[in-house]
Amino acid sequence: MSAGERGSKVALICGGGRFPLVAAEAARRRGIEVFLLGLKGIADPGAESFPHVWLGVGQLGAAFREIEARGIKEVCFIGGLGRPEFADLRPDWGAIKRLPDILRLLRGGDDHALKGVIRLFEGEGLRVIGVETLAPELVAAPGAMNRIAFPKDLEDDLAFGHDCLTALSAFDCGQGLVLSNRRIVALEAAEGTDAMLLRVADLREKGRWRAKPPSGLLIKAPKKGQDLRVDLPAIGPETVASAARAGLVGIAVEAGRVLILDREAVALQAEKAGLFLYGFSRGGTA
Repeated sequence: MSAGERGSKVALICGGGRFPLVAAEAARRRGIEVFLLGLKGIADPGAESFPHVWLGVGQLGAAFREIEARGIKEVCFIGGLGRPEFADLRPDWGAIKRLPDILRLLRGGDDHALKGVIRLFEGEGLRVIGVETLAPELVAAPGAMNRIAFPKDLEDDLAFGHDCLTALSAFDCGQGLVLSNRRIVALEAAEGTDAMLLRVADLREKGRWRAKPPSGLLIKAPKKGQDLRVDLPAIGPETVASAARAGLVGIAVEAGRVLILDREAVALQAEKAGLFLYGFSRGGTA
């Protein structure tokens, strides 16, 4: 039995934010049995509404034991997790036995580290699946997601911005940017999308970016070659609020490859703020 089928079992490794809880509830509605492994001090306390266990980031051996004890063969990673320093891991014996592999995955960018995590879990005979397998309603839909149409005159900016993100993929940096008239206003790096948008708002307030609002487009898309099972880009209510505060005209995300916390609610929130929410096809064209 595979994930997505009624009666299947899946372990959710839960980082921060509401995404793990929303995904768990969506999976449960579809008849999938979920078991949550909440990361201490990171995962939402709401994890206790489901069968769960709390574990430290470095308790790799305990995680494998908990999963095996329940006969679970499929694992889904979801939620925010800042890149840990080795000194913060406090590894258990299961992690210590795999120390060379862990040290290797900590050398490099986020994508390198996440692919290393997948290898660790696959090495235990587990299948790592993407959240869209459990809850397809959480990914961006193609085309307009609210009643504000995507402006045709932004097609060139969209294609240009997506080309920029694709070109930067080799450097394993961010998954989003803001641009206007083929000018890159801000690139997302380790600070995340919402903090990037605060920088954009600050640029406007200080007169460093003088385009009259509403103007500027936020684009979110995965990196080229990114393993979407563990690191789908995501937006939510805070992203919309920050985009509105920055005076943008809209948000474009890659359809089927970006998570949206509550698609209908976020689309309506964007509409009320005067922002379009648009799902573009791979390649960046409208």
